[in-house]
Amino acid sequence: MYGWVGTIVNVDLSTGQVTTEPTEPYVDQYLGGRGLGVRLIYDAWETGSDPLGPGNPLIFNTGPLSGTALAGSGRVDVTAVSPMSNLRAKSNFGAYWGPELKFAGFDHLVIRGRADKPVYLYITDGHVEIRDAGDIWGKDTFETQKMIQSELGDPEIKVVCIGPAGEKQVKYACLITETGDAAGRTGMGAVMGSKNLKAVAVRGSGGIRVAKPREFLDLSIRINNEIREHPAYQELSQWGVARGVHMMYQMGFFPVGYFEDVCWEDILEKYAGPKYVEDHQLKNTGCFCCPNRCMNFLSVPGIGKGVTSCEPFSGFTGAVWNLDMDTFWEATLMVNKLGIDCTETSATLGLLMELYHHGIITEKETDGIPMERGSKEAILGIIRKIGEREGVGDLLAQGQMAFAESIGPEAVEKVDLVKGLAPHAYEFRSFKGTGLMQAVGHRGDPLPLRGSLLEVDWHHANDWFQQVAGEQFGEPEAAIPTSYKGKARSAVISEHMERVADNLGVCKWLYGLFIYNDVNMITDVFNTVTGKDWDIVRMMAASERIRNLERMFDVRQGLRRKDDSLPKKFFEEPLQKGPYAGEILDRDKFEAMKDEYYEIRGWDKETGVPTKEKLTELGLEDVTA
Repeated sequence: MYGWVGTIVNVDLSTGQVTTEPTEPYVDQYLGGRGLGVRLIYDAWETGSDPLGPGNPLIFNTGPLSGTALAGSGRVDVTAVSPMSNLRAKSNFGAYWGPELKFAGFDHLVIRGRADKPVYLYITDGHVEIRDAGDIWGKDTFETQKMIQSELGDPEIKVVCIGPAGEKQVKYACLITETGDAAGRTGMGAVMGSKNLKAVAVRGSGGIRVAKPREFLDLSIRINNEIREHPAYQELSQWGVARGVHMMYQMGFFPVGYFEDVCWEDILEKYAGPKYVEDHQLKNTGCFCCPNRCMNFLSVPGIGKGVTSCEPFSGFTGAVWNLDMDTFWEATLMVNKLGIDCTETSATLGLLMELYHHGIITEKETDGIPMERGSKEAILGIIRKIGEREGVGDLLAQGQMAFAESIGPEAVEKVDLVKGLAPHAYEFRSFKGTGLMQAVGHRGDPLPLRGSLLEVDWHHANDWFQQVAGEQFGEPEAAIPTSYKGKARSAVISEHMERVADNLGVCKWLYGLFIYNDVNMITDVFNTVTGKDWDIVRMMAASERIRNLERMFDVRQGLRRKDDSLPKKFFEEPLQKGPYAGEILDRDKFEAMKDEYYEIRGWDKETGVPTKEKLTELGLEDVTA
């Protein structure tokens, strides 16, 4: 095969058995990455199983472009059933581990069962070894990687691992590789910990066959140059998202606190993210074969070194009423070392601060820690307690709702979740398309691809981005944040574009978000690598097939239309401040958007379940609820 290395490896930790199967039978329908991952989990999962039991497969998925010379080809999708939602989990990470798995001879790694003692996997050149992890159990994610590299005598070994939070099965524990690249959402660290699996180390000396090497090399060089010349590159490669966060607060896209409002004068005046990066950044770093280098590598005396990007810049500042950047950085390093999802953790802190602010809880319910807004003691103390499952952290480790239920109905009323997870910290009352994507998204947490990102772009050039929305989605108003028009079609197309990147094993920030906003070029790359002759229609059809299979997995788990919603706060409490003061989601119009979305998708509008006709059209005749 070209692109794919051709082998899926299955490891049963209960028996120690290692088997392989060919990748090729799956690729024409599911490509790889996210798509093949959902097919594997659909076939392997037994309905009614415990997500933290040995029957939950943990699947690492690379794509046909992963590990090639294409810029941004270092992504890995992770698939299991989420202990947070009991739906199909999905997370994604970058850095260097995924390409190394392919160099070692495998496209996908499927881990089943549960070891009877702590272990880690060592994968190299077609061989899988289950090794004792007794000495590294209990270590943080930074220590774990160094200890494995030292034990195996090779500093170039790539490791993905869990920290103490994953070992203790904190339900939103994550996976970490390098010094901060995370598969953050949906609790993959808890699943890995439930298997007594501390880490997966990989080292390979193989390569990836390319069908048209000269054509591919020329195309890769051209793409690399185009990325470097793009205005977004100049910003991301120097600053990451540090400067963009303040802009998002200014335009009212990022909420403050626990979705309490969008305008906090102090953060608009005093947000110090860019200055902090300027003062403490050693360099920008990034993933395998990527010129973009969008992650900030910071070193702060007395706190430590590490890498961050995106969510922590708002999650540990405005979302928790914090202006102290040292507290931001200490919290960021702490969640990375413990191995906890930043989004869920910051939302948990925000909930506690809201409950405390309104007098629903006191420090008695939080082990003597007053949950005052922005308190360093509160932020760092609760993070540590969650990661160690100490005191109140043991309850918080089960999720926000578990804690709220222990307090009572008044606390439960305050909880904001979508499909069992913290929604992403965007303001849905004013950005209607973003709200729709959040509600119908398979994990309730969409990366804002063009459908909702245009609602942000619109602020910079109204007429221009309305023209773009008309060209891409057939409705200029799809770009206007407060409009309900065109949002269903933009959501559908954007979901398909997102899956193209995930299926191929490339970075959405480059291919879909900030650099290339269509799939023409990436389809050409796919053809030169694999030797296939796909057009855009076929590429998008594969994404549609995968989206429907994801939906059917969740339907089989009990998901229905009623679950495609947002917390009632967004329908009942208008924004009080900011550029969109007075905005609220109109429930009837929101439900009408969902009707339109289901109709475009070919799903039953009453239930939200894909119709038999749609499944047959997509070659999913064997898929049932």
